[in-house]
Amino acid sequence: MTPRKIILMVVTILVLGALFILQDRTHFPTKLGLDIQGGMQLVLEAKDTKDIKVTKEVMKSVIAVVRNRVDAFGVSEPLIQRKGDRQVIVELPGIKDPERARRLIGKTAQLEFVEQIQGMDKKSTEWKSTGLTGRMLSDAKAEPNSGAGGGWAVAITFDSQGAKLFGDITSRLVGKPLGITLDGKIISSPNVNEPILQGNASISGSFTAQQAQDLAIQLKAGSLPVPLDEIENRTVGPTLGQDTVNHSIRAGIVGFILVALFMVFIYRLPGMVADIALAIYAVFVLAIFHLIPVTLTVPGIAGFILSIGMAVDANVLIFERTKEELKRGRTLYSAIEIGFKRAFTSIFDSNMNTLLTCAVLYYFGTGLVRGFALTLAIGVIVSLFTAISVTRALLHQILEAKNLKKASFFGVNVAPVEQKN
Repeated sequence: MTPRKIILMVVTILVLGALFILQDRTHFPTKLGLDIQGGMQLVLEAKDTKDIKVTKEVMKSVIAVVRNRVDAFGVSEPLIQRKGDRQVIVELPGIKDPERARRLIGKTAQLEFVEQIQGMDKKSTEWKSTGLTGRMLSDAKAEPNSGAGGGWAVAITFDSQGAKLFGDITSRLVGKPLGITLDGKIISSPNVNEPILQGNASISGSFTAQQAQDLAIQLKAGSLPVPLDEIENRTVGPTLGQDTVNHSIRAGIVGFILVALFMVFIYRLPGMVADIALAIYAVFVLAIFHLIPVTLTVPGIAGFILSIGMAVDANVLIFERTKEELKRGRTLYSAIEIGFKRAFTSIFDSNMNTLLTCAVLYYFGTGLVRGFALTLAIGVIVSLFTAISVTRALLHQILEAKNLKKASFFGVNVAPVEQKN
């Protein structure tokens, strides 16, 4: 079997595999980004406090806490990444309650237990830290309040260190109030009736079920080491996202048809071959998007559409060189071989430059920019294979048909003669 037929056989197998991936939505679903399926994007900025300055280590802790809270919130495929020295980008696609997510993610949730002491004037009282904080928790969960007030409470469990300290504090404060503060505000101050040595407690404060659940998530995920200010809040509705997708799909179809017609009109038979290779290219790229998988965003779709035009660029260079060789009197086979050989350097250099640009955009960019860079890079890599290997194998296969061995089918009116190989 000739190398050309081996390539065509491999391409056929790959096309069948790609079509299988595209139709199997269960195992290879299409992942849609925030701007398509709707959702919310937050840009949060960390602020210095009197005791803590924002550093790389502090930002790592911030991102870890935010990620824990988002995971507990139940958002599928969230994007959480650092931007610059102080900012964090949070993308929550498909979220149903953006306002609740904002409160859940951005709140510092610094829990602290305080005791009452006599003020300097010996008439008033003040709250003083006991040293017991939310960092010593091992678990927190919302549950109905069994007390007289009803409502909801948050049941907390301390780790070994916190349990011992809590036991010491409650033993010392029997008959006195123990204050519970959240971000510096008293939310509950029950009287201690007896020492609590098991390391369990309950926080009540007229919570609704949702408020109790959110506080439990925040406490379990940990408190933020520094406050976060909301710099940007962008919400995209699913209707707007779907409209964008529909416009993008129409643009892609129209662009594909126009490119295909142009290639046939200018290059005739090679143009038809290029269109077949372009269709194979589109199937391969879409299958890769499902296989990796790539989260499709509007800029990502734009990168894919742009790569369709770039995939044809290589064929344009090759076919123009082929036409030049045919006009010089070479045979069809020789002209095609020389056309591919002499155009390859230009094709390779231009595609490498594009890939370098994509690498820079992906490394330094965020969110949507990275999506554009990734889809464009995948398209460029696949186009190198389809434009060079697939198109070449198809053209040589066509030359086996005697009726198609005419220079006019290649856009040249000069009949080739056997010379100059």
